[in-house]
Formats: sequence, C-alpha cells, structure tokens
Amino acid sequence: MKTLIKSVLALSISGALLAPAAQAVTYTIEDLGIVDSVENTYGIEQNNVGQVLLSGQTTYNFPVQFQHFAEDGDDYDEIVRLANNTHDNYYDLFKIDDAAEEALRAGNPDANALSWTILWLRGKGSTLYQKYGDAQIYVYEPNTTTATELPVFDVAFEDGNLTRSTVDVPKGITDEGLVYGYSSAPFLSLPPFDDGGSELDIHWVSDFTSRGWIRSVDGSVEFELIPFTELDETTNHYGGLSAVNDLASINGNTVAIGTSSVDLNPNALEDLEEEGDYCDDRLDDMPFEACVQIIRQNLYYSNAFKWEVDETGTLVTATDLGRGVVNIHPDDKRPFTSDALSINDAGIIVGYSHFWWDEDETTPSRGESVGSFAAIFKDGEIIDFTDRDDYFESKAIEINNDGIFTGYMYKYVNGKARTKFYYANANDAEITPVFPVDFFKGSSSYPHGININGMIVGEGEVEDFVDSPSTPRRRHGFLYSINDDAFYNVNQFLSCEDQEKYTIVEARDINDENVILGTAWIKAPKLDSKGEPFSIDGEVIPDAEQDVLVAVKLTPTGEGFVINDCSEELDEKTERRGAGFGFLSLFAGMALLFRRRRS
Repeated sequence: MKTLIKSVLALSISGALLAPAAQAVTYTIEDLGIVDSVENTYGIEQNNVGQVLLSGQTTYNFPVQFQHFAEDGDDYDEIVRLANNTHDNYYDLFKIDDAAEEALRAGNPDANALSWTILWLRGKGSTLYQKYGDAQIYVYEPNTTTATELPVFDVAFEDGNLTRSTVDVPKGITDEGLVYGYSSAPFLSLPPFDDGGSELDIHWVSDFTSRGWIRSVDGSVEFELIPFTELDETTNHYGGLSAVNDLASINGNTVAIGTSSVDLNPNALEDLEEEGDYCDDRLDDMPFEACVQIIRQNLYYSNAFKWEVDETGTLVTATDLGRGVVNIHPDDKRPFTSDALSINDAGIIVGYSHFWWDEDETTPSRGESVGSFAAIFKDGEIIDFTDRDDYFESKAIEINNDGIFTGYMYKYVNGKARTKFYYANANDAEITPVFPVDFFKGSSSYPHGININGMIVGEGEVEDFVDSPSTPRRRHGFLYSINDDAFYNVNQFLSCEDQEKYTIVEARDINDENVILGTAWIKAPKLDSKGEPFSIDGEVIPDAEQDVLVAVKLTPTGEGFVINDCSEELDEKTERRGAGFGFLSLFAGMALLFRRRRS
C-alpha cells in the first residue's frame, strides 16, 4: 500500500527484550483461511476499508472431463499404472483396487482415484489432455466469515463447473474496490480432429497465456488491458501478452502499469507461418490452433507498459516504457524484455529490465553480454543502479509515495546464489541501495511491500543448513523498520499460544493502520481431494491432520515492538511444517513468461 499513516510503533529491539511483560504482543492474528472450496489460501493485499484480496489453490472436486478420455481405455490404464507403481512415494495415496478402478472407468472415481487422475493430468504437457490451472481469486469482506470468488476469464463446462484451467494472479485491491492482476484464458476442447488414427483426437487450447485486467468487487467495472500487439488489427498476434502489476490514481485517471507484448519473435513466427517449418510439418497430426498453443510461450517480445484509463473506463493512452538495452545490433534477435512492478502517486515506476552488462557499452555486438536488473522508469529515463561487481540480477518490487522503494539483488554467499533485500530512494541523483542485516549472512530474503513509514515486509530463510531444490530452507515473514534499522521475525510479535498454532512464512502487505497481511502454515483436519474427511478403505481416520497454508491478518495492539521468545514454551520444537513458500513461487510458470533467457 502506498499512502500510509505514521507508525506508533517505537520501541527498540533491546528495549523489547527487557520488557517485563513477557506476554505483551505487538500483533494479534486473525485466520482468513475461510474458503472451503480450496485447500490453501494466500494473503495478497488489503485496502483501507477492510477488504482483503486472497489467492486460493488446490480445488476440491476438480472437474475432470472423463468423457474426453481415450475410448480404448489407455488413459485409465495409465492412471492405474501410475498409482500402483508410485504410491509408496505418497503417504496419503494408495493403490487403486479393482472396485475403485471400475468406478474410475465409469467416470465416478473415489477420492484416492481422483487424486491420481489429477496427478496424471498435471503431468501431461500435450494439447491432447485437459489442463489443470487451478489458481483462483477471492475477496474477503470485513465483518463477515466468508470470501467471494472473483472469476476472471474462466467459463463453465456443460455440467456447470468452471474449467479450473486458468491461472489467475491477483496483484492488488484499491480503496474503491478495484481488483487487478493478470490471468490466462481457459483451455477448451476443439472439435474432434482426424489425424488418420483409429480415434478422433480432442485437443485443448486457450486464446492467450496472460492478459491484464481490472475488475470491481461489485461487478460494475470490467476492463481488459489489451496487449499493444493486439491493437494492430492488420496482423494476427495470436492473443498477445499483458499483465497489470499495480494501479495509481493520477490527475483523475487510473494509471495501470505492468507489461505488454510489443513485437513477435521472428523465429517463433517462422515456426508458425512459414511453409515447411514446425507447424506446417505437423498439420496432419494436429489442428493449427494446437500448434499455436505449443509455440506461444516463445512468441512474444514484451516491455514495461503503462495504460491510462479515464473515469468511464475508456483507454486514454497506452505507453511503451521501453527497455534498458539500447543500440541493439541489427542481427541480435534475442527477446530482451522489461517489466513495471509498482507506481507511486508521483508517477515514478519501478521494476526491472535487460541492460548491457557493460554499463558503458555504446556499440554492442550481436551477442553482447546482458543482464536483468532493477530499473526506475522516471521522466522518460530507464535508470540502472545495480553494481555488477557484487550482484548479477536484481528487481525493484514496490515504491511508496516518498519515493522509497524496495527490492532484491542476487549475489553469491559462500558459493551459493542468494537474494538479499534492499531499499533506496528514487528521488536521489545517484541511486544507492542499502542492504539491511536480515536473518543471517547466508539467508535469502525477499521483500513484498513498503509503507510510508519506511516499514518493509517480506520473507526470509531462517535455517542455515546447506539446502537443495529437494530440501529447501524454511522461511518466515519479516518486518524491517528503516527508521530504526531494526529487523524482526514477524512470528515473534505474536503470543506464544499463537506461535504454537501459526508459522507465518511470508508477510506480504502492510496498510495505513499498520495491519500486516501474510500467509501461515497451520495444522488443519485432513481432507481428501473431494473435500471430505480423510479415510482409508472407506473408514474415516479420526484426528487426521495436515499442514495447510492460510491467509492471516495481523492487527497491531499498540504495545510497540515486543518480541516474545517462545522457544521454551514451544519446547524448541524442530518439526518442519514445510519449507514456507510464497505466493510468487506458486505461479513461477506464469512468471517465466516475462523472463527471457540470458545469453
């Protein structure tokens, strides 16, 4: 959030540690995991009237379209084989016995067989299979116990169920109830296609991979941010690409910033349209739309973009903010890109862009070394400030109305690439990032938000073992105060009772009242893939639990920064409730659309 009141939190860490009231707390916690149709919820952003934007994942009763399975039964054979060969890898999944297999083949699986079917579908990259997107948006209204789903582009099957094939990425909510973000189109089945085989094939395709949007909670406003390429009606751009990352109100208009496709990759376009190339050679095996689906991920060049919309919802301007690489060699066809992530009320935008690794390069070669670095888009300039000697990649994440912004930079710590969060002032003539001390030297830290008081919230690693992709370190939410140069584990702001119940893995947003929105691990009754109490062979397992992620809201008590060290009360428990992963990692597939391979 941008416009925030001055904090009343003033105590130093040392003072808090000496405070006699050991159970005084800085924050009370409220569980917002109130969506009963999904397993996990994540806090995204809140406005100043109490509305909270949530993301939900892992839908119960995923709507598998069994009528499109292969008539020869091969699909069912694969599912049963998957279950019987790999069930030992899952503590809560089992073999599919004969009776369960019969029900599965009839399109009426039990919860165990439905789980295997979903795993099987998620592993299928071909257009011949129904797609699993399964990331939704919910808005929690204050003084209620429910959250309302806000579908964007998803549509219903004939049975009335939404396809759940879209990935909806919410980015924020304004005080006026405008929600914004980006989403994919639903995957729908094409008419049966004859490839000369024994059966007609069904292919699943979508109209676009990512499109920015603005929606009002009450449904009165619906606005799509059409990709810049799509504004040219003389050329087929195959859906284009756009995303909305932030909104601001400037001069009475709504200004949206994000990214948009600005051109087509000539190599990918050749694969689509040239005789004898990729798609032309495959049109006997698949419809052209399916080939577009395969090529689309590498089809676009995208830039940071700004759209201005008036009070009637009419697009006033669409502005390409450009990229940091300049004087590109005419034979260099690499997909350079940029993205705008946050804007303040003064119109200063931060994000990232490709820049030449050599900051003084004026006549780059065809294969000139390039990097993706944090960028400030200001007064028609794209400002690069990353020190290449120490950092090899960076982003600027969010900016407040004083021009103070936060982000992260990659560096090597003890031979391992880690992200370190920073803050800087976009108004300075020379941008100098400051890197606070976080959980420990080798901890990766990542910021999510900053307020006008200079309080930054985010997440960071709290374990110091040598990690790996299969065994990541746990993360906890943090709060850093620029004014006090003080770094806090948000969990220690809670009472010992709350610390036992919740493990906050990310602090994502902080509003005008210094309320923090985040995501936490909790223990919850274990449910199966149909949302029913977990059972084995039809017998419900009493007291079965599972770790789930829930959105949480932390409200300040006015006690100041009070730290509660509850290690003794919690018996210094070492149980791993999960590594703690943020909302961003859930949509890494979407994020890859806006990253381009560095050459």
